[in-house]
Order: sequence, then C-alpha cells, then structure tokens
Amino acid sequence: MPLLLDGVAIAAGLAAAAGCVWTGRRLGRARGRWLIWVAAALVAWAAGQSAWVIDGRDGQRPHRPTPADAGYLTMPVLALAALAAAPTARPRRPPDQPDLPPLPAGPPGDGGRGDGGGGFTAATARSAPAAPNVLGALTPGSGGGAGGLADRFLLACSVILVGWALGIRPALRTTAQDGWERAVALGYPTGAMLLVLASFHASALRRLTDRIRILAAAVGLVLIAASTSLLRGTPGPAAPPALLGVVPIAGCAFILIATRRPAVTKVAERRAFLAVPTLLAGAAAAVVLTGVVSGHRLDGVEAGLAAALVAGMVADRLAAARTGRRLVLRVDAAERELHHRAFHDPLTELANRALFHHRLRGALTDSRRSGAPAPGADIAVLYCDLDDFSVLNDSLGPAAGDHLLRTVAHRLRHCVRTSDLVARVGADEFAVLLAGGGESPEVVGERVLAALRHPVSVGGRQRSIRASVGLAVARRSHETGESLLRHAETAVQVAKCSGKDRLVTYRPGMTSPDAGAHLADALATALRRGGRSAGFDVHYQPIVRLRDGRPVALEALARWTDPGRGPVSPGTFVAAAESGGMVGLLDDLVLTRACTEVALAYPSGSRLRLHVNVSASRITDIRLRDSVARVLAASRLDPRRLVVEVTETSRITDLGAAVDVLSEVRSLGVRIALDDMGSGNTNLAVLHRLPVDVVKLDRTLIEAPMDGSRSANLRRSMIDVAHSLGAVVIAEGIEREAQLVELDRLGCELGQGFLFARPGPLAGLARIDENTAGAGAGGDGRAGGDGRADEPQRWRRPS
Repeated sequence: MPLLLDGVAIAAGLAAAAGCVWTGRRLGRARGRWLIWVAAALVAWAAGQSAWVIDGRDGQRPHRPTPADAGYLTMPVLALAALAAAPTARPRRPPDQPDLPPLPAGPPGDGGRGDGGGGFTAATARSAPAAPNVLGALTPGSGGGAGGLADRFLLACSVILVGWALGIRPALRTTAQDGWERAVALGYPTGAMLLVLASFHASALRRLTDRIRILAAAVGLVLIAASTSLLRGTPGPAAPPALLGVVPIAGCAFILIATRRPAVTKVAERRAFLAVPTLLAGAAAAVVLTGVVSGHRLDGVEAGLAAALVAGMVADRLAAARTGRRLVLRVDAAERELHHRAFHDPLTELANRALFHHRLRGALTDSRRSGAPAPGADIAVLYCDLDDFSVLNDSLGPAAGDHLLRTVAHRLRHCVRTSDLVARVGADEFAVLLAGGGESPEVVGERVLAALRHPVSVGGRQRSIRASVGLAVARRSHETGESLLRHAETAVQVAKCSGKDRLVTYRPGMTSPDAGAHLADALATALRRGGRSAGFDVHYQPIVRLRDGRPVALEALARWTDPGRGPVSPGTFVAAAESGGMVGLLDDLVLTRACTEVALAYPSGSRLRLHVNVSASRITDIRLRDSVARVLAASRLDPRRLVVEVTETSRITDLGAAVDVLSEVRSLGVRIALDDMGSGNTNLAVLHRLPVDVVKLDRTLIEAPMDGSRSANLRRSMIDVAHSLGAVVIAEGIEREAQLVELDRLGCELGQGFLFARPGPLAGLARIDENTAGAGAGGDGRAGGDGRADEPQRWRRPS
C-alpha cells in the first residue's frame, strides 16, 4: 500500500509540474516565472520520492544521508524562490481617496475674523508640516511603518515557535550524534517551517496580483513539505504512513487547481488576511500552553520566543493605538479643511456667497432680537463690482486677473473692521457685511472706492482699479438677507449706468436699469415720443487728425435716461432695441437729431463731418436709403459731410444685399464707415466686399501694449489692409500720449478718445474753428485737407 501511494504521488507531482510549466509559459515571463520555480520544486521532490522508492526503505529512514534527501531538501528551497518571484503590484492610492494638501494637526481657528477666514486657511495648510500617511499605513498590504514591522515580527515569532515545538525540537531529540545525519534531520522541519512562514507572509503582507492562484499553490507546497518532513525526517514512522501518504497527493491536486484557475490581473482585496499575524500569535500561545499543561518544561528557545511574542503583541497594540490617534487627528484636520473649502473662495481666501448669506441672516436675526437699535448700529451691505474687469482679464490673461482679484481682496480687508465680513460673491464681485456700531456705511463705502483707485502693478505696468459700489442699509421691520443683498446689487447697477467708479445708496423704489420686465415697453414708448421729454439725447465726441490734432468730424452717440430707472447704459438699451425690433426707430431718431443739430451749429460751407451709427441688421433693408435721403433733405445737411457707420450689433447675414443697399446710400454722396474693426463679426470678406471709405479700429486693439508685441503687429497689419483698400483709418479709445505717437507712426490718420475729449452735448464742446477743420474722415486725402499748416490749432483736451 505505501508503495502504491508513493507511485501515485510521484505521478501527481510530475503532472502538477507539467501543468505549472504550461501555465507559466502561457502567462508570460513576468507573471508566470514563479510557476516555473514551482515546477522545479515539484520535479526535485518527485526525484527524491523516486530515489526513496528505489532504495526500498518502506517508510524507514536510513541512518545516513541518501540521494532522496537531496531531492526532498531541495524542494523547500525552490518553493521559497517561487513565492519570492510571485507577481506583486506597487501600492497605489485608492481612486476615491480625496486629493488633499498636507494638513496641520492643530485645533481649528475660531472663525470670527473679519475676513471670514477663521484661523485655518489654505496658506497655513501649505506652511504646516506634512501629516503622516496614516491612511496609507492602514491600507491592506501596505506593510509600512511600525505596524507593518510589528506584524512581520509577530508572524516570524509565531511560526518559529510552532515549528520549534512540533518539528525541530523532536528532531533534535531523536537524531544520532553524527553531524551529517543531524543536519539532514533538522533540514526537513526547518524547510517546512520556512515555507509556512513565507506563505503566511505573502498572504498577509504582500500585494499579490493573482492572490487565489498563488495561495492555492502555496497550500499544495506546504502540504508536500510537511508530509515529507513527517514521513522521511526522522527514523521510524512518526505518523501512520498510509494517512501521510495521501497528503502529498492532495498537495499536488491543489497545485493543479492553481494552474487551471483563470488569471486575475488586478490586486484582490485582502482585508481578511490582516488578522493572520494575530491569529498565528494566538495559535503559538495555544501550543505553548498545551505543552505546559501536559507537563512539558519550556526550554530556553521556547521561553525566548514566547517572551519575544508577548513583546511583539504589546508593540503591535501600541503601534495600533498610535496609528489610531494619528488617524483621528488627520480626519479632524481633513474635516476642517473641507469645511473651509466649502465656505471660502480658494483664490482670495475670502468667505464665499454661502457663508456671506449665513452670516447676514444671523446678523439680521440678532439685530431684530436686540430691539431698538443704538445710533449707527444698522446692518448694511456694500456690494462692489469691478469695472471693465473682463477687458483686462482677456487682454493680459487669467494670471493677471487673479493677481488683481487678490489685490482687491487685500485692500477690502484693510478698509473694514475685523468684526465685518468680506466675501467674494462672483467672478469680479465682492460684498462687505457691516455689522454696525462704527462709522457710517457711506464713509466706509467712500473709503473702499478711494482704496481701490490706487494703481496696482499688473503685467509689468501700473493699472488703475475702478469699481462701482452699491450700499443697502437694513430696515429693522421686515428686511431679509436675500432682499438686502438684492437691493445692494440694484444700487451697483445704477452706479454702473450712471458713469461707474462711484457709490450709490439704495433708496426705496429704486430699480436696476438692467432688470425689470418693462424695460422694452418703456423703450418703445420713449422711441415713439422721440423728443427730449422721453429721455433721449445725443452726445458728440470729436474725431481729430493725429498728425496735427485738428478736429475733422463728430461722432453722434445716443443717450437715454428713463424717468423711472435713471440713466440706462447704451449697451443695455441698444440690445433691448435689437431684440425688440426697434433698432430702426432708434437709428432714425439719432440720425435725425444729429443731422439737424450739426447743420444748425455748423451751416453750409463747413467741412466738419458727422458720423452716425447704423445697426448691421438694417444694411440689408433697401428702406435705409430712403431714411437717409429723407433726413438729409429735412436737415439741409450736405450729404458729403455725413458718414454712416455700420456697427456690429448683429452679424451681416446677406453680404450681397448689404453691398447693394450701401452702394445705394453711397450714391447719395454719403460716406460709409465700418465700425469696431478687429472684434466681433468683422472679417476680411466684409471689409473687402462692402463699399467702405473709413475703417475704425476697435478699442481692444488700441488698449493692447504698445511694445512691438503681436498686438502691435496686428495693428500694423489692419492699418495696412485698410490702406490697400483705399480707406481712411480711425483709432477709437485713445487715452494716452504713447498710443497717439505709436498710431501716428504706423500711419493711422485719425483718432478719438478721452485723450482729446469725452462725449457730451454739442453746446458743451469747445468751439471748432471752421478754418482749421480739415478734410475729415472719408475725405479725398489720406490725412489731408487744406487746413493751413502754418496755423496749427490742436483740439482743446479736458484738463
């Protein structure tokens, strides 16, 4: 019977080795190399088993080393190499772990500062020392830190103690005094013990990529090594040979199952294996206690290993307690950081809109509970909206815009008390909650405006900050946080429409010029009435010749003041007219008023031209020519003095029809200008096909740096293209002498902007000398005219 079992075991071992070789080659060198080592271990064991059978020992161990011992003892060595070569994965952060910066472990701030930032900010988080990677240490299989070392120590002590008690110590007691015989006898239990230790280490502490396959093979190798140690390690049978003879066959079956299992490439979860070191420590303690109870006296090795095991368990518990405490601190810091991020703006570290609303509601509730307020204790909201921020952000880039926003936040903090709250509530919008009890809100608002007006270095140049500020003071009766903030926003819109860079205090009944469902109706009513009583007026801005500063033309600009809303910005009511189909009425109103006023102020014989805007949506309508002809006849203005500017309020849908209509208008003697060239819907096809006499460069091309950059090259190219088509070039938005010098050097003939004069009523402009007005825009000369060069008279600029 034993001989039959040995033969079956040899066949099973060789079959398992063949399966390992076939599966290892199929998986490839990286993932299947360990199976080749397993196959080598099985071949070595089968060779030893065959040598044992050939010797005919019938289960009895000889008193000298044999060739079978070489095969048996080689098998654990090759099995250890197989487990060492098992494929593993590098530790990776779980995808659901938040990507947080290092956090301080100190207590949270009090949160009562005026900037709404509390004591903990992202700046303090960046400057704080990095917190330990406690979450990474607790991740299964990480094996890092003191906890990983304690687990390895417990695992090693437990396996060695059990192996000493069950295998090595009995081998030492039963072997003879011969050195080779003693070494061989100790090699069997030692190899089995090391193989068990490696298997538990791989299962509990390594990140195996194909865990189930590897563990199945490890179980098979351990069964083979353990049965061989019990059957062949000591003289005389240590256990029933028939029973132990079945164990190697079961081990080979496990290895065959491992080779047949489908491959798994991802790292399997192994949380259950984290308890392996503790369970083995308990098993080792049970073995020691069983020996003590049965009357066995502990030797020095067992006593030392037991003491080391107790020390390791104590160290493991202390490391776990320390890890738990550090994890609690890290979770607390993460909660504080997440809370801070939820209620603060990451760019400026100010409170965000959510925190501002919360503090505003709380302040109003406390104010109502306090009863009659003391003088100056009203709750107020300052709403600050930066003027023309998008222009700077688009021209200089987001980095310059972020720097400007941080500067504004810093200045706002220094304009208010620490008990007040400053928040960023929009892209370029800030709000200040004034808790009362100090200066009047109007004084604080003026101080904010004065602080923001100081230039700031942006993009290597000093630039001024302008802002419109709205103030709303709470009424004690029924004011809510939402209504108070809405009133402040309304005051901001009124400030923007009335000229920007100013403070407007909300008054009951005030409405936003941009808000309200009746704006279109009010505009339609005003256009039908048409006169100054409807709030419409026309302002004029001079166009001058850059070479000598002589005025050559005036541009007519529509203005509207609604009786119920106050001044309405041109962009607002022009957009309303476009969307409501009233832009034709608006164009005709401005054209009629401007031609009449200029014809009266500068009668026949004057060479001063008049520029009037016409929407691009009208230049495909043949009735435009009739409107222009009717106005010229009624006002008696010389057609050669009128320049019709095509604005970019909408895209030209039918370019062929636009060419026909503008040619008809031009046949009256009127000149055609293309406005805002370089932005919006203007393109070279439009410039090439339309009968254009004048091209006006958009102000965004003029505001760009005059430093020889790409913007300067674009300006030069646009001017050259216009000249090649025979058009005169006008530059809009000139505000600095450097712009004037650069444009004149590039060949631009005419210009307009605040450097020369701001728009205003015709009566308020400086009187233009008829003898010095040159042949203006759209004239026959490029920059010419027959003004006398020996009598230069520059346009009077505002002081």
